[in-house]
Amino acid sequence: MSMEDFPWNKEPDQSTLAKEYAECHNLDLAETEKKFEEAHQKIRYETDIRSHPHYGLTDFDSEQPDIVLSE
Repeated sequence: MSMEDFPWNKEPDQSTLAKEYAECHNLDLAETEKKFEEAHQKIRYETDIRSHPHYGLTDFDSEQPDIVLSE
């Protein structure tokens, strides 16, 4: 038996989380899934380094994205 066989090592997918949240709070499942997807897209955009306004500059440093060496 490997560690992958244990259910607590598996991360639930987004639809499972949305379903559990909707059931727990008596919400519409379709609307809850839509809101979860919107939040997921927002997080994905905000954490993507390519969405940073300084991305693409020749002296852009992904480790320190807010430091602009030259303008």
